[in-house]
Amino acid sequence: MNIEQLNAYGSELKSLLQLSGSPAAVKLIPAGSEKEIIGKYPKLDRQMRHCQITDYVRRTGEMFCTTLEEQQCKGGAAALGLTKLPDKVRSGEFYCDGLHHFETVEAAKKTVDLIPFPEPNTNSAVIYGPLEKATFEPDVVIFIVNPKQAMLLTQGYEYRDGGRIFAEFSGKQSICSDAVAQVIKTGQPNMTIGCSGSRAYTKIIESELLFSIPAKDIEKTVIGLRMILAGAE
Repeated sequence: MNIEQLNAYGSELKSLLQLSGSPAAVKLIPAGSEKEIIGKYPKLDRQMRHCQITDYVRRTGEMFCTTLEEQQCKGGAAALGLTKLPDKVRSGEFYCDGLHHFETVEAAKKTVDLIPFPEPNTNSAVIYGPLEKATFEPDVVIFIVNPKQAMLLTQGYEYRDGGRIFAEFSGKQSICSDAVAQVIKTGQPNMTIGCSGSRAYTKIIESELLFSIPAKDIEKTVIGLRMILAGAE
């Protein structure tokens, strides 16, 4: 699918779903491929968390690239394959003793062990942009939506091929691991509810959640949505 068609689908999705912002396109750049993006995309001029960047892109429509240096949350950066997961997070200590989200370190570690993380340093940069204006082909497209909009995305995705969507989440590493790493790993959509960090550092409201789709499935989702919404008229 060419970029112009993806852009058109981005605009159509905003209209079909009545989104207040943009679907956020995200592309991971493998280590060693940095020359492909040098000079093509402005670099983020400050540190932000991946969840913040995703929300910022959907609200402002800006497009830019980041490296590990601009990624403020190293846990999020690890979920994007930019670095190693911090030891205190990997061990469960951060979530148990730091945030008090688990009764024991063992329970926290059990959860962390189930969260998908790419091998450290497999990627060197991440490009972000609104789907309707992105000049790159993304790996995933992240939608910040209300439950009805998530329902419509589900129905649109299933329209042609049928099936079910299996959501995997733990309330941890939500917009980074659940919405990016998990989707790239499985090649399937994922729905996730956010995490304490993403709820604290973004403008995502209480009634919104995350729905992430592999870019390869955007076309069939749009076509399905057209048919479903036409039938509802």
